[in-house]
Amino acid sequence: MRPGVSIARAGCLVAALAPCAAGCGKTLALGSSSPIPYAFDTPVMVAELASPSRTDNPTLTADLLEIYFTTDRVSGNGDVWFATRASPSGPFGAPAPVSAVNGDSFETSSAISADGLTLWFGSDRAGGIGQEDVWVSQRPSRAGAWSTPVNVVELNTADDDIPRPPGQHQLVMPMASTKMTANNPAAGNYQTYLAPRANAGAPFMAPVAIPELDFTDRSTVDGFLTDDGLTMFYSSAPVTEPADAAVAVPDGGRLADAGKVDAGAPNSDLYVAFRRSTDEQIWLTQPLGDLNTPADEKDPWLSPDGTTLYFTSNRSGVLNIYTAQVKPR
Repeated sequence: MRPGVSIARAGCLVAALAPCAAGCGKTLALGSSSPIPYAFDTPVMVAELASPSRTDNPTLTADLLEIYFTTDRVSGNGDVWFATRASPSGPFGAPAPVSAVNGDSFETSSAISADGLTLWFGSDRAGGIGQEDVWVSQRPSRAGAWSTPVNVVELNTADDDIPRPPGQHQLVMPMASTKMTANNPAAGNYQTYLAPRANAGAPFMAPVAIPELDFTDRSTVDGFLTDDGLTMFYSSAPVTEPADAAVAVPDGGRLADAGKVDAGAPNSDLYVAFRRSTDEQIWLTQPLGDLNTPADEKDPWLSPDGTTLYFTSNRSGVLNIYTAQVKPR
């Protein structure tokens, strides 16, 4: 899309395009007559889920009564946990592990379906195609037991692949992969792909990279696609972070997921991308300046009514889950 082209989104006029100095794609040049599409109140940590150990990747059911996330607590290695609550605005009860999907392997990027009956996650367990694959477990009802996880063969490569909840009426998964491409020649650099399917029960088709979010020097990951398929939140970070010092890897942990000591340099930040229709191939991107800090911000998940963004940040010293209310426009 050329400079000067505009789009309308949620009553806000999004104006001319400009190159992104940080290498994050085509961004919105926003003036006083073109308000930023998203603004947020001060983020609040979800205290009842907080831990001294890494806690990240929050995704929720559409009714907001169940939350799934990954954490190092107890095992010292990545596991999928969950918590429930009685009302969408109430506190969550005590969290617990999802024992049916956890093992001695590393689990990450838990992604619960809107109806709460399907749980995707990433894992480096035996039997996969690559080092880290997308796996799925299902249950017959919200009170039922989770099934033995199955490898989602159609989404996996010889590299690392991780899921996110499907959007666009549950028909498209905005997954991430370290698959090497012309724009992604370095191993370990996640890029975002869209994997469509014919219906909610059908297998996914081959994932397709988003050109505007495909960089040689930055990762794009943690995609969250809205139900209309027109807006996607994600996080992005430089491939290398020389100002961050790696700490010891816990027993059974993965080097790529080792904790880091934040030295104040810009790390992972939150962004939002827009397109005019689900047939549109060009995405316009914008950083979420109200939420980003010199620490890491990642794993965005927006409530179905568009009022609350869940994400993770280590602004307190360790990754924990936060919420931020969307300011009305």
